[in-house]
This record gives sequence, C-alpha cells and structure tokens, in this order.
Amino acid sequence: MSDDTYMPLIALIIYLVLWKKIRTGELLLLIYLIINVVFGTITNIMGFYKINNLAYYHLYTLFEQWFISYYIIKKASGKGAPKAYFLINIGFTIFWFINIFGWEPLSVFNSNTAVISSLVLLLLCMYYMLDLSKKEEILYFQKLPSFWIVSGFLIYSALSVLIFAVYKYYVLQNLRDEGNEVWNLVHITTVTKYILISAGLLCYNKRISIHSPLLL
Repeated sequence: MSDDTYMPLIALIIYLVLWKKIRTGELLLLIYLIINVVFGTITNIMGFYKINNLAYYHLYTLFEQWFISYYIIKKASGKGAPKAYFLINIGFTIFWFINIFGWEPLSVFNSNTAVISSLVLLLLCMYYMLDLSKKEEILYFQKLPSFWIVSGFLIYSALSVLIFAVYKYYVLQNLRDEGNEVWNLVHITTVTKYILISAGLLCYNKRISIHSPLLL
C-alpha cells in the first residue's frame, strides 16, 4: 500500500476516532479523505497489474481543483463561494479539456493541469494565511485546525508546482530516469500534507468554547 493510500487512511481514522468532537465541522475534509483513500486504492491496484491509470489522475486534478479551492475559500471567509471561485474554476475546466484534446491525452500524466491547479491552490492558501494574519485568531494560530490543514495544502501545492514542472521538462528532454527521480519527491509532499492535516484534526481533541472560531 502506497503513501497516497495509507496516509489519507490514517487521517481518516483520526477523524473517525474524534468524530464526537469534530462531527460535521470538517465534513468537506471527511469527503476529501474518503475519496483519496478510494482513489489511492484504485490507482495502486491498477498500477500493480500494469493497467494505465493516468486517466484517473486527470479526473482527480479536476476534482481537487474545485473541491479544495472551495474548502480553502470557505475557511478564509466563513461564507460560500464568491463569483471569482466559479470564474477561476470554469476557466480551469476549459483549460482541462483543451489540455486533454490538445496536449496531454488521458493516456499520459496531466502535468500541465497539475501545475496550474497547484499554483491556484497555492495562491488560495497564501490568501488564507494573509487573511488569518488580520484576525484575532492569529494570536493562537497553533490551536486552529484550519491553520494546520491549510498549511498541509500550502506546502503540498508549493512543492508540487516545482516537481510537476521539472518532471515535465525532463520528459520533454527524454530524460526519463531523471524525471522519475524528481517524481519520487511527490511521496515526501504527500506524507507532509497528511501529517499536517492529521495535526489539524488532533486540534479538535482539545476542549474549546462553543463560541470558539475553531468550530467555524
């Protein structure tokens, strides 16, 4: 079992163990973890039997772009998605289709859309951090579940932009071995992301006031 399966599974188990304290406070994250466990299991099984699973990565990138961008915006604003959310993601979806039919078909890894998505999510994570710095919650940021969770996405997105871009370069230069070495760094980013997500979930284990922003 690869880290893209057991790491979200560990975070999911932590969520379920703390269910009475978290409940639906992180419902979107619960859905995300379940989908990642299923995605990791399916793609790893296909990979084990030498079945091309790259079409699933195309679909996953589109899902993560829409889903996580909404999650981060909701954590930053406490409200629903603004018009900019739909404009950005509709534009991304159009590019996603163009990329499949013009440059990277479903049979190859979608490095173009992966880089763009990671860059967009990185900017949204930075927006969350900037917004947090203007609030009173910054005084005890280390106790905020959302701080750790968004930090996981921030680090993952920042490193993914570099990894996917360099991997694409090596592939275009027919440097497959070097490209595979760079690709292995994805495991580090995946583990880091879920460690920080798990740390955020564990923040719910502490007793907090019902008026605390942790419940937002």
